[in-house]
Amino acid sequence: MNPAVEISVVIPVLQGDDSWQELLPDLSAFPDSTEFLFVSNGPQPAGWEERLQGSPVYSRCSWQQSAIGRAVQMNQGAALARQPFLLFLHADSRLPLDSVAQLIKSLQAAPGAVHFFNLQFQEQSFFLMQLNRWGVWFRSHCLGMPFGDQGLCLQRDSFFALGGFDESAPYGEDHLLVWKARQQGIRLHCTGADIATSARKYRERGWLKVTLTHLWLTACQATPQFFLLIKERFRSWFHRRAQSPSS
Repeated sequence: MNPAVEISVVIPVLQGDDSWQELLPDLSAFPDSTEFLFVSNGPQPAGWEERLQGSPVYSRCSWQQSAIGRAVQMNQGAALARQPFLLFLHADSRLPLDSVAQLIKSLQAAPGAVHFFNLQFQEQSFFLMQLNRWGVWFRSHCLGMPFGDQGLCLQRDSFFALGGFDESAPYGEDHLLVWKARQQGIRLHCTGADIATSARKYRERGWLKVTLTHLWLTACQATPQFFLLIKERFRSWFHRRAQSPSS
């Protein structure tokens, strides 16, 4: 294992949400140097110690309490992290065994990039969720907009240089971080592996309503960020031209 590829996994948890318990077995695939920071707006849940006992990651897990807000929780986890790479993982995510190995290879190949996984949905027999999976692939690979449920991973120094997650944003703090990275010339890199997330909200709230809402909110947030990206690229191009000996 490359000693530089040491990861702190930050897992934001909403008080009362116990989906993190199903994620625990997947964490054993990470290298022994990995630490896991569960950051919640609530206190350590009853049975935390009992649930972790017997787990190979027991000694490397900690529960931290912060103010409410996923951006706040992830920023606090990042501030407490000790390893050079940060992986932000949603509590309801599931990581196949080979996905962790692919992440390590991806970090070794492009340590300065923002890394992400391909998203699949649990209980994907629901045909409409297949459409969403294809849509996520197009959004992240073709439009350069991976979201937080795809497991964003980057160098800790880069994360803080970008200002961390925007705690004032009403939504899409992960989306905004990706845009800031692109505007600063940090490239995106897909691990080539899968990460799974729950399709529960689509079943409970209705596939069409949730999908259209996400599309609308993404467009509203992405449009001004796209123009900022064009502005930064033009400024960079103009600066290079001005510095060129032939200019």
